[in-house]
Amino acid sequence: MNARAPKYEILVVDDSPVYRKLIEQILSGSVYSLSFACGGNEALEAYHQKSPDIVITDWIMPDFSGLKLCQHIRADKTSTYAYVILMTGNTEKDGVVKGLEAGADDYLVKPFDSNEMLARIGVGRRIIDLHRQLERKSAELEEVARTDSLTGLPNRRAIEEWTGKQLKGASRHGFSLWVVLGDLDSFKEINDSFGHEAGDIVTDICGYPKKRYTGFGYLWAARWR
Repeated sequence: MNARAPKYEILVVDDSPVYRKLIEQILSGSVYSLSFACGGNEALEAYHQKSPDIVITDWIMPDFSGLKLCQHIRADKTSTYAYVILMTGNTEKDGVVKGLEAGADDYLVKPFDSNEMLARIGVGRRIIDLHRQLERKSAELEEVARTDSLTGLPNRRAIEEWTGKQLKGASRHGFSLWVVLGDLDSFKEINDSFGHEAGDIVTDICGYPKKRYTGFGYLWAARWR
């Protein structure tokens, strides 16, 4: 069975209802989820609400230009990467350069051919897919960096980060914070008598109930090592 095809959220920004409808017809299909805006301010609001993968924007709009919209999008460091295609009737090289410098990834000259638009959006999809892969890998690496490989519990790095946040929160809101440190008695004797593999098994068993019964509210278990 084939994996479900990824969905791409596309924001179309154009004050012309004719071009909005044209783009809607070109991009009709289950792989795209379309939203529309008639100007820059409306587009920014939709951008923050929808977090689109691809933004297709006209250059000239009633309130502010597509150039300025590109700059706003690139200045936002909190959202995931959006691939921006700037539509323009300006075929001069200086205009294209200004658009790319403002943060556009690609441009499309009006009036455009439907196949050209689909091809350029195909490039955008490949770039977005790469960003999604990088984000997944980065999240996986972050998880590994904060997890004890033997017990699966959060490790010392995670403890230090979590503790810093909790101490600030406790100080700001005036609530109590309890820290309980547990130790295994005579653990060295287990390693010396039965070997380190047996010691690993004991450590994992001791961490197992903590993995099952913690994580609710502010009860949090980890392995300090």
